[in-house]
Amino acid sequence: MGHGSALARDQKGRGMKFGLMSQLQVPKPWAADSERTVYWQNLDHVVAAEDAGFSYFWLTEQHFFAEIGHSASPEMFLAALSQRTRKIRLGFAVILMPCHNPFMVAERVATLDVLSNGRCEFGAGRGTAAYVVEGLGFNADAEHSRVIGREALEAVVQMLEQERFPGFKSAHFDLPARQVVPRPIQQPHPPLWYAASNLETFERAGAAGVGVIGVTRYTHAEVKPHVEAYRAAIKAADPARFVGRFPNNHVAVFAIGCVHDDDRIGRDVGCAAARFYYGDNDAELNHVRFGSSEGVAKIKARMAGYSNDDLLDKGMAIGGDADSVCRQVERWAATGIDQMIFMFQIGHTTHDQIMRSIEIVGEKVIPRFAD
Repeated sequence: MGHGSALARDQKGRGMKFGLMSQLQVPKPWAADSERTVYWQNLDHVVAAEDAGFSYFWLTEQHFFAEIGHSASPEMFLAALSQRTRKIRLGFAVILMPCHNPFMVAERVATLDVLSNGRCEFGAGRGTAAYVVEGLGFNADAEHSRVIGREALEAVVQMLEQERFPGFKSAHFDLPARQVVPRPIQQPHPPLWYAASNLETFERAGAAGVGVIGVTRYTHAEVKPHVEAYRAAIKAADPARFVGRFPNNHVAVFAIGCVHDDDRIGRDVGCAAARFYYGDNDAELNHVRFGSSEGVAKIKARMAGYSNDDLLDKGMAIGGDADSVCRQVERWAATGIDQMIFMFQIGHTTHDQIMRSIEIVGEKVIPRFAD
């Protein structure tokens, strides 16, 4: 039994875990080396996060969204990190399951698990942006993508679990029997996760026996009952209906922000990052991200109606000095989550500000939430 599986199963008696997440944002104006700089700086961020005591790093899969997400090949970036780190868990957040051949997904997950010596976390999703799914040549209908994603994940789990995959037939797949290599270190497979852009996904993830990663665009009060629904669903579910071979009873949320020695600077920089993330920028495809030009106007108007203190109070951003951030994390901890994930590399937050945020979290935030 790989050590990662034991870690995934042992949810009791542990303090809050902390993670770092990135989309590899490259906001304009661009210089000739902008992308290269962002890639290499993000590698530095994760190495610093491991040194600071962060337990997880999560990388999204993004396609076509210039400025917003340049992480088109997360498996390559995570593989590079596997050779620069030794302890931090390396997570796909998430692989777009309807857009990839299941055999290739299994091979990539297993390869990362081998290179990281058993530190891979396997997040799976269907892809919520039709622009991306259609661009990759697939049917973007939401229900169709959900069914395809579920079938693909079931097949991949079997590939990871069984060296001699017996084949898989479903409504949309007819996969032949093959010997799938390499084999993952974590047995029967790395921990499984869903991303929850909608709160209703929490309960569905619980019923499937997988961990869930939510977004803090919802308030603490809105998230708490869905965390409770997740716990109830995973407790009541028939293990035979789990997607994986063991339950990953784990809830995480990610928050956009900044931690600074000066409370007001941290609050302002963190909220500026959150506003950028929620559309306060001139990225060309914002109308795709938010459904239409009217959708962009609506989200911008909504954000403009919030002061920075409002964003922090609602949990839509996180920022300030260590004491302020600890109080904000405590409010999230009270919802019942297991892991707080920070997104610092957003918008125009500088490399130095991100590195200092990571350092302060390691020195003054993580120790307060230890066992």
